[in-house]
Amino acid sequence: MASCGGKQDTFSAWSCSKSMHGWIMLTWRLVMLTVVCQAMGQGDKAALIIIDVQECFLEEGSQPVPDGKEVIPVINRIRSVYEDAFSLVVLSQDWHCSDHVSFASQHPGHRPYDVVTLQYDSEGHLCASLSVPPSYPYAHSCSQVHYNISQSLWPNHCIMNVTAGPTSSAIDSRLTRKPSDEIVWKGNNCEVDSYSAFNSNGGLRHTRLHRLLQRHDITVVYVVGLALDYCVYYTSLDAHGLGYKTYTIVDATRGIAANTTQEAVSDLKTKGIHVIQSSSLAGLLSVSGGPAVHTQSHMEYLLHLLCIIYVYVS
Repeated sequence: MASCGGKQDTFSAWSCSKSMHGWIMLTWRLVMLTVVCQAMGQGDKAALIIIDVQECFLEEGSQPVPDGKEVIPVINRIRSVYEDAFSLVVLSQDWHCSDHVSFASQHPGHRPYDVVTLQYDSEGHLCASLSVPPSYPYAHSCSQVHYNISQSLWPNHCIMNVTAGPTSSAIDSRLTRKPSDEIVWKGNNCEVDSYSAFNSNGGLRHTRLHRLLQRHDITVVYVVGLALDYCVYYTSLDAHGLGYKTYTIVDATRGIAANTTQEAVSDLKTKGIHVIQSSSLAGLLSVSGGPAVHTQSHMEYLLHLLCIIYVYVS
């Protein structure tokens, strides 16, 4: 065969040009197919979101969730078995000022678990009203009310920087912790409560959780903790609404009341959130290290295999 170097006749030059073009195109196809195949194998990145496993919500706390401590060994086991499958672990922390608007103690004539209506202006400022006297330190004189938000009144609980006693906001020491864990405060605005770890009630304020998940390229979240019928429920709803594939692990949660817990679970399922037991995680998460890789469809496996075959055969 004639060499492609030196002086060439017209046919040889054409053959060399065609051969070089073929090699360039083949190399380009191999590069592109390799990138596609690698991207298919990366899978989704998952986060474990642990909601409010704090002393104030446990057996010695001012607002104990019935059997709340039972979530701790389940969550610890999830972390032990599937730690490498989570790209991020986030713990939310209820973080209230001592005179928070959600505390029954700030509403004369009301008791814990009463329900009142709180009013807010267009900028989310709390308005003085029948439920909030003008003497309340965070009340504003509003020219117009834009939002009416139903608020359950609670015992004083989870007070910021309190680390002992019934109102302690400390995360329970029995819970497995790692230096890489992220903490997200919620309810730290004295004027509005925050059940969700993403947003305050009514969506008037936002925590840093969504930004944190985006920064880590998270697409799937697993929600556990306390309480199922309030903070776990609203966190799961907001995660789903923001576009995350959302799993609520029910045996790693507990609710405050049986009826509201049943209603919450039913509503989560109705709205497309995956309500699962921790025993189902084996089929959803990889334990071989790296980011979570969720079970692929048969078509994805076939396409992946075809990519590999094409690369080698070509």
